[in-house]
Amino acid sequence: MSDDEATVETKSRTGAGRFEPFYRDHYSAVSRYVARRLPADAHDDVVAATFIVAWRKFDSVSNPSLAWLYRIASFEVSHERRRLGRLPAQGDLNDLGLTDTHPLEDVLDVSAAFSQLSESDAELLRLVHWERLSRDDVADLLDCSVNALKVRYHRALERFSSTLHRLSNAPNSPGSTHELPKEK
Repeated sequence: MSDDEATVETKSRTGAGRFEPFYRDHYSAVSRYVARRLPADAHDDVVAATFIVAWRKFDSVSNPSLAWLYRIASFEVSHERRRLGRLPAQGDLNDLGLTDTHPLEDVLDVSAAFSQLSESDAELLRLVHWERLSRDDVADLLDCSVNALKVRYHRALERFSSTLHRLSNAPNSPGSTHELPKEK
């Protein structure tokens, strides 16, 4: 075995040793992230592609994190949407446990209001409320400053709130108070 082959083999074993726990720790979060954004039949391929890219770049990143994986996944989701002919993002709320704690009518209003948001507003709210990322991580992921993120977040939340209010005051609506899941 040549010195170059030995170096590659050693690096591969070392990287695998660090990558495997990273993969196990973050697989479920990345899986949920992708499931909220694409149809079920595209899920496995996009999650796998995300971790393939992460594996290739793992040793060159100083501090791999969940936010870093979400950034990779966002590129893979975008690529898959282009491949699928630009299907709209899913507004699936099923894994939030809302139906366990809120009346179904309220959950349906929240889902309807969420589906009427622009993709950028919906993605911002998903990252903050569903993925529970910090403001710094969301700003990094969306490639903007934290101050710009705060402005965008409050505007998106206001648009969501006004849409929800309009829907809850519509005829045949229960007229309940609705909220997004609380931030942690």
